[in-house]
Order: sequence, then C-alpha cells, then structure tokens
Amino acid sequence: MKNEDFDFYIDKIVKNISNIYNAFYLWKNLQNSNHNQIYNRYKYFWGITTTSVQLNWLLGIPKLFEESKGCKKDVVSIPFLLKFIPEGEDKEKIRREIENQKPILDNFKKWRNKILAHQDKIVAYNIKDFYKSYPIKGVQVEELLSSIARVIGMIKSTKTNHSEFYSFSLYKENSERNLKGIIEILKKHIEYKRMYYKN
Repeated sequence: MKNEDFDFYIDKIVKNISNIYNAFYLWKNLQNSNHNQIYNRYKYFWGITTTSVQLNWLLGIPKLFEESKGCKKDVVSIPFLLKFIPEGEDKEKIRREIENQKPILDNFKKWRNKILAHQDKIVAYNIKDFYKSYPIKGVQVEELLSSIARVIGMIKSTKTNHSEFYSFSLYKENSERNLKGIIEILKKHIEYKRMYYKN
C-alpha cells in the first residue's frame, strides 16, 4: 500500500477521533447538575442531545479498533493502519500500547454488541448487572483517549523522519466554553422573561 493511501486513511481516523473527543467532553460537561434548571426547562432538547453525544463516543471508540474478519472488506481503523507498518520494534510498541487498553476496549465491544448496536433480551432484563460486569467509567475513557492520541502519533511517526504528537485537548476546553456560553444565554433569556412578565 502506498504512502498517499496511508495519509488518506490516517486523516480519516484523526477526524473520527476529533469527533469522539468532542462528543465525550461535551457529554462530560453536560453532567453538571448546576444546569438542571435549564435542562428541565428544555428537557426534550437536552434529553436527546445528551443521549446523542453519549452514543457518539460509545459507538465511535470500538469502531476505531474494529478489525476485518473473514471475507469482510477492510474497515478503516487503527488495526487497519498497522498494515502499513513493517514488523519491528515500532509496531511492537504500538501493539503494547493498544494491549494495555484491552480491558476497557473489551467492555466497549460488549456495550456495542449487547446494548448499543443491538438490544439483547437477556441484557434488557438485567441491565444493572451488565453495567457492573462491564463498567465504563469516565476516568478510564479519558485514559483511553490519551492512549489513542499516543497510538496515532506513534503510527504517524513511523512514516516521517520525526516524532509526531497529537493533542485533542482543544475539544475539552472548547466544548466546556461553548456549553457555558449557551447556558448563560439561556439563563439570561429566562431571567428576561421573568422580569418582562412581572411588569
């Protein structure tokens, strides 16, 4: 496979990672109970918004690690990118980095297969036990996201003459800033209506 193909595919994956980072940190910032007054007032909007961004990162992360099986065509993912890298120390380091995240990645795959992409009847009857058996915690997700950024940097470095580093921290900062801005506008709007109807 040619280097131009590699650049095309890595760009696709970086865009997917950017969306996942953005969705995760927006979802995380939406968990602020100080905004419950706003959420309750506009519950139909916030309910579906929160669920949608959560599904984005819950489904997006296992997609990044999907592997081609049998006669299935290649899927664009991190394991697919490894095909561009010759066997050796660099490839082994990348595999080890991915292997370190295997427990949480396995849980993501369970969630995807049992409750997100499909709704298994047995899980539907006992969802609490499922969550206990296959937990996905925010701290683990943040560690995984940092690991994914490292992996992409390591993969890209194998094709350049220097070390590559990917940082997606701007999504964390900007999603928080954007949400605060929206909440402030809505609070002012509610306050204005309250004052207007008093007079």
